[in-house]
Amino acid sequence: MRLEPRGHGVIIGGGIGGLLAAHALAGRFERVTVLEAYRYPRESNSPAPSARRGVPQSRCIHLLMAAGAAAFDELIPGWSDALVALGASPFDACSDAVLRLSTGWLPRVPSGISAYACSRALLEDVLRRGLVGKPTVHVREGQRVVGLLGSPRDESVTGVVTTQQRGAGETTLSADLVVDASGTGSALPRWIARLPNSVNSQLHKTVVESGTQYVSRWYQIKPADAPRWRCLSIAPMASTAFRSAMMLRAEEDRWGVVLLAPAGEPLPCNDTSFTEFVASFGDRELQQALGRAKTVSPILRYGSTSNRMTHFELVTEWPRGLVAIGDSVCTLNPYLGLGMTLAARGAVLLRACLDHKSGGPISAIDFQIQLAKLNVEPWRLATGCEPDGRSLASSKTRLSHLYKSASLNPVVAHALLAVQHLLRPAETLREIAE
Repeated sequence: MRLEPRGHGVIIGGGIGGLLAAHALAGRFERVTVLEAYRYPRESNSPAPSARRGVPQSRCIHLLMAAGAAAFDELIPGWSDALVALGASPFDACSDAVLRLSTGWLPRVPSGISAYACSRALLEDVLRRGLVGKPTVHVREGQRVVGLLGSPRDESVTGVVTTQQRGAGETTLSADLVVDASGTGSALPRWIARLPNSVNSQLHKTVVESGTQYVSRWYQIKPADAPRWRCLSIAPMASTAFRSAMMLRAEEDRWGVVLLAPAGEPLPCNDTSFTEFVASFGDRELQQALGRAKTVSPILRYGSTSNRMTHFELVTEWPRGLVAIGDSVCTLNPYLGLGMTLAARGAVLLRACLDHKSGGPISAIDFQIQLAKLNVEPWRLATGCEPDGRSLASSKTRLSHLYKSASLNPVVAHALLAVQHLLRPAETLREIAE
């Protein structure tokens, strides 16, 4: 089966990746159905942003990098206007940010690199609102997918098996294309193995531990008391026991704070330890900002920050009528802010494959191969390794050399930020290093 526009496209998962996939499929299928296992949060009087069950990171501030914003633009024209109308706005990744590397502070000079920070609830709301004007797209909440339907005649996926959240009996839903966007906890490898003509090739995975853990907390700061920056980032270094921190402005005068420590080290669990942790950086920028802030959430802890890649692209007998995108394929340490960008770029690629005309539409496995290539650069940035786990020691050495001059040279600083925001490949930094 080819990735041809036809009757029914079914998307497993209604998170960021699933909603972006819905925008990619809209207009290319007669019907598009998004199946989300949980309910989206309703309006709340809580001063902290709403969180969604089943998505631990939904409680933490989300950062959309510049390449991710560009992919959003391709898929959903006008999405940023809606985000700004609801209180979030872009910021320059250098002039609106206070960034401390292990070698010093970056110069605050306009870079032209724009990023967005907001709550996950707000971003999902904007993506769902963008689907309202697409009558062929239907988002169904409380629908948990428990398996795939397969044809006994050939190696193809023909739909999904679902149950309702409240435990009703199983039902089936036929589809011409199934998109797995269920995220980090995807059961796709297990489902594929259960198909009538199961894939014979063994699925390979690469896992690289980040060695970090983190906590987050929401604050509110009155506009008159807000700092003169939108983003603060403190990189880990030996003098701070390799602790790090980030603070970002979100919507409605809310600010998200993230504190990181090496795995196994103690993390803040109350107001006193949180304050002591912030003071340990030996810098007053973060302390002063929080001194004018009002706490609006408890301290929220996150333990799983490993980087994981499932090598679907290596499967020789990939089922037709099935693709996987986003965290279902490649999960990166959430602190780096690359997850939404990977999902958006994957959705753009999926749309391009569906629209491919030269030589006819491409196959589902070809999509997975192209997606794997697209994920290589962010994987290297997050892990310092190749997708097979081999170390990139030489690249680390070259980057450390650039870090030393970045605090004094805006050109170098902007080049490093462009790589971090996936606007240019890391290999292009060789020109600067040399």
